[in-house]
Amino acid sequence: MIMRIRGRDLAINFPFVLLMVVIGILPFANALIDSFYHIEYESRIFAGLENFRYLTEDRGFAFSLNITVLWAFAASILTLVMGFLIALRILDSARGSRTLFQFLLIPWGIPVYIAVPLWRALLHGNGGESVITRLTGITINLMVDPAAGFLSAMAVNLWMGVPLTAFVLAAHMKKIPVSVLEAAQLDGASRGRIALHIILPFIRDSALIMSLRNLIKGFKEFTLVFLLTGGGPPLVQGITRRYVIGATSTLGMFLYDVFTGTSDWGISAAYALMMAAIVLVAMLMWMLARRNASQYALLLVTAFAQIPGGNPALLIIVFLYLICIPFRKAFPWVFAIHSLLIAYRIAAMGYLSGFHPGYALSVLAAVIIWKNAKMSKNSRRDIRVRKTPVGGMINGSSIVVAWLMVIVTAVILYLLVWMSLSRVSAVYMTGLLPAMPSMSNFIRLFSEEGILRNFANTLLIAGISAGLLPLIAFPTAVWLHRRGSKWTLGVLAVIQILEMAGGMHSLIPLYRIFLFFRLIDSFIPLILIYIYQALPFTLFVLTAYLNSTPKAYRDIAELEGMPMLSFGFRILFPLSLPAILTTVMAAFIGAWNGFLPALLFLNDEGLYPISLRLFGYVGSIASGTPVWNLFAAASTVNLLLIGFLLIRFRNPMVAGQSDDFPD
Repeated sequence: MIMRIRGRDLAINFPFVLLMVVIGILPFANALIDSFYHIEYESRIFAGLENFRYLTEDRGFAFSLNITVLWAFAASILTLVMGFLIALRILDSARGSRTLFQFLLIPWGIPVYIAVPLWRALLHGNGGESVITRLTGITINLMVDPAAGFLSAMAVNLWMGVPLTAFVLAAHMKKIPVSVLEAAQLDGASRGRIALHIILPFIRDSALIMSLRNLIKGFKEFTLVFLLTGGGPPLVQGITRRYVIGATSTLGMFLYDVFTGTSDWGISAAYALMMAAIVLVAMLMWMLARRNASQYALLLVTAFAQIPGGNPALLIIVFLYLICIPFRKAFPWVFAIHSLLIAYRIAAMGYLSGFHPGYALSVLAAVIIWKNAKMSKNSRRDIRVRKTPVGGMINGSSIVVAWLMVIVTAVILYLLVWMSLSRVSAVYMTGLLPAMPSMSNFIRLFSEEGILRNFANTLLIAGISAGLLPLIAFPTAVWLHRRGSKWTLGVLAVIQILEMAGGMHSLIPLYRIFLFFRLIDSFIPLILIYIYQALPFTLFVLTAYLNSTPKAYRDIAELEGMPMLSFGFRILFPLSLPAILTTVMAAFIGAWNGFLPALLFLNDEGLYPISLRLFGYVGSIASGTPVWNLFAAASTVNLLLIGFLLIRFRNPMVAGQSDDFPD
């Protein structure tokens, strides 16, 4: 009986399990095997550990890892700070907060392949001569100035990443009891002091989880730096025997360069595997933080993270962290010694050579341990508001950051419209309007450029991805609904881990698999990847929706002897149409906005979606002849189409709800 039930469960979930295995697990297993071989064209020779030795002989990978750590931590911290400040504005009931919310939807929803080139046009322009130069006299050349390249990329990352963090934090802020806030106001506390001493402690857990999630996203960053700086201006210290490391050469960018620059697939597999291991360690810290893990696990991971590199001083730090396991109070002293050692190495050797990425885990462990200690110490929340100078600065900073986001977003949109109406392919604005504004760019797109074909390709990819998603996800959602909350939480956790592990390090091994099945230059890889990326959100929404259905429906079906799958599609599926429409729309927009899978798996221009066609107009930063006016016109059409879809289906959870179903 047990085997029969398991066989039935496997049959119900077979499409879902197959997709998880092929897209989420098989690439890493295949990369593990290939990393022990030299693979060039039809030749396959056992290499043992030679590929990993190749990786360690050149310091390019280590330098890129150090840049990635700096990028990820800076992005995570700044995104959290700015997201918190903007969330305070969203929480305000004034009319301005609603306007701010609408403006934040633009950088959150605009595709990366449109947003980043627009920023490149704004900052870099033509060889550094840009709108910024005309307004301020400052020249920002992203090709020769490493500091400008890194800081500009970080600014774009913040503009695109802050809205989601702000939305999440604002949602948690709304759960604060109104009586607590009113009591603080009656005591004479200002908005800034309330934010610092009441709101921030209340959302501490959510803030930590969001910061760690942004940290993992930073470790996987590729598309933004690829489109904006192409890896950034070379660093003098970053020139190695085989590679030249730029100011924004993140691990994803470095791995892409290895993939396109070497014919030995085994070397690419070794690099991908190493990057996957690094992301896995970051995810492990994220999981430990979410589950309020014991200090034992945190200190153990932190200690072993200092071993790579074999530096004698850091090996002593490993021993000291292990001592902290039985003697917990020694951790602050060991962390201080570790920090001083890293600071000394950076001062003596420079950041790329002196920094050790294991220190990043030490910082994470310190934050998590501090957070757990504060929770145990303040089991009863102290809402007394203390007078501090920092509290008085919070409200003013919140207003400044909110206005900055609004102004920058307005400038970006205006630049897009200006270029789309210009007859000249240039980004150097000569006036409030182009000299001879015209709609000729839009006419040319459809009459000469054949842009409709690219939109049709995108529609086909997004439509099939969104259409197949319910067929794969809904049977699994029904099965999880029947199994209960423990199974649901476990499966969702596994899916979330596999989804967060995605990036260049998983797509490159996938390339090898799709190449074997002769699926390169077809839509199949893109469709499978987009469905896979949409599954976590889809299962979360569907299982939550199914759990809200009356239990009587299931009891009646069991009395009638209706099979589970039949009950799911005949009864639950019609009832769940509002939730299904929501997930289908989200998957459609996600596939429409996709860029990286198409970049890797499509070479035939006739198959290009709109994302690659737009990239073709402006190319990389080193491109000599970007066609900015056609790019802007096509981007405008693309955004109008996306906006129409969002407005048309803006609330399917309500619009599609049946009158017979309880609210």
